[in-house]
Amino acid sequence: MVKKIYLFLLLLAFSLCSFMVNAAEISVFVDRQNISTNESFNLVFEAEGSVDADPDFSPLAVYFDILNKSQSSNMTIVNGNFSRKTVWTVVLLAKQAGTYAIPAIEFGKDKTKALTLKINKSSNAGSATDKNLFLEVEIDQTSAYVQSQLIYTVKLFRSVDIQNASLTEPELSDAEAIVEKLGDDKRYQTTKNGVRYIVIERKYAIFPQQSGQLSIKPVEFNGQLVSQRRSFFDTTPFNNTTRRIVSSQIDIDVKPIPENFKNKNWLPSSSIKIVDEWPENPVFKVGEPVTRTISIIAAGLTASQLPEISSQPVSHIKLYPDQPTLNNQKDENGILGIRQEKIAYIPTRAGKITLPEINLPWWNTKKERIEFARIKAKTIQIEANAAASQPPATPGQQAITSQPKIIGTEHVTNSSMSVWFYLSMLFLTGWIITLFLLLRPDKKLSTTKTIKKDVKPLTKNISKKFASACHQHNRELCKTLLIEWGKKQWPENNINTLGDIAGVTDGPLKQQINKLNQSLYAGTSTDWNASELLNAFEQNKGIPLKSSNNGVKELKPLTKLQ
Repeated sequence: MVKKIYLFLLLLAFSLCSFMVNAAEISVFVDRQNISTNESFNLVFEAEGSVDADPDFSPLAVYFDILNKSQSSNMTIVNGNFSRKTVWTVVLLAKQAGTYAIPAIEFGKDKTKALTLKINKSSNAGSATDKNLFLEVEIDQTSAYVQSQLIYTVKLFRSVDIQNASLTEPELSDAEAIVEKLGDDKRYQTTKNGVRYIVIERKYAIFPQQSGQLSIKPVEFNGQLVSQRRSFFDTTPFNNTTRRIVSSQIDIDVKPIPENFKNKNWLPSSSIKIVDEWPENPVFKVGEPVTRTISIIAAGLTASQLPEISSQPVSHIKLYPDQPTLNNQKDENGILGIRQEKIAYIPTRAGKITLPEINLPWWNTKKERIEFARIKAKTIQIEANAAASQPPATPGQQAITSQPKIIGTEHVTNSSMSVWFYLSMLFLTGWIITLFLLLRPDKKLSTTKTIKKDVKPLTKNISKKFASACHQHNRELCKTLLIEWGKKQWPENNINTLGDIAGVTDGPLKQQINKLNQSLYAGTSTDWNASELLNAFEQNKGIPLKSSNNGVKELKPLTKLQ
């Protein structure tokens, strides 16, 4: 009986050892033999029974791109015998052609056998001879000036369905350049060599920043070709082949700035023009602002490349430039840069005034020569403004003005003139002494009276125009009128900006002026309310003006003011 028990245990141990030996057997193979560099393939590992640990596929990454990994297993019992089979599938894409020895892959203590694999070089990667899927790249010019625009186009042609596709962005050589994508991808159909293709087109604008050789490296497409199942019962997940397609490289000769171009602003373009705009039927009057809008429009240049329009000083006209507006319009032809500047013109004297010509030199890349964008000189007629003229003299002022004429007549003798002179000086001296003694004890009262004496009444003309500008929500005109109002209220403070006015006001008016200025600087109407500004302006009429002659220099506001 004991012998039978020993025999049973011996057979059981032999079976377990046999099972463990079978679990360590792992086979490896590829799904096909003819493999090219632009096509993915499946490397399959099969193990009968259990393995010691999960496999380590990292050695494969030396020569291959690992696109995907998956695992499946099944168990079967036949005539009471239990078996387990595990399958690992690794989707690989060769980095280059050659013959490779796939190293042994470790599954814990178990290892696979080495496998030799040959990868063929694809002779039609990215060329039109690949009838199912290929790339085309082109450049609009192979020789261009530094900082000029190049249009780089990438086209993907396909006659098969694809999924999980990706296309790399263009990479440049060591030469410095700026790359801007032009809009969204275009999708259309075309026919080549009798084959109907779906085309995906992508365009870029490239601006080389230094002269010399510029190379655009090949772009790369990766995607899966969607194939049909061989039958209804075919559930294998490996029918979709991943393809890699690489385009050709493009080299460009970047030329330096021509020696005969001497201007400090280098503007290489196919077309540049300056547009001069005024209000419809403008009327120029002394003290009233008129806004002039000057725009530079350049093909193949970004707005940041366009220079500031130099506003030459004009006699008897004050100029108040606004913050410029920069805009880039992109389409399939490239970038159209637009720089717009608004300038308020306020005449100070009636008569004819000539605005000087504006010249902008640029380099025509098509004609290879210097050209000029011009705004011709313009003569304007300034009308007198009765509201802006000095008020008529009062009767008292007229009497004082006419008094010297009476003194200067021949009926007044020199002796009487001397007597009146000495008497006048005596009375004046006594009045000054009396006034000094009365005002000496109370300095604060003197200061308050002086400040109130300096208060100037608001001009009805400016007040009316400012109210109209607020009702129209015209920020630029509100700014101009506020500055003119500030100049009349504080002539000794050199008021030139909204910040200057904010520095000598307080309360709601200061707050609303800061909001207006922030709105102008940001280019939006956010946080600015014309009605609140007008209310604060009207309330300020009855408030004594803030004195700035107290010997203390005020801090400038933190917000950047114009």
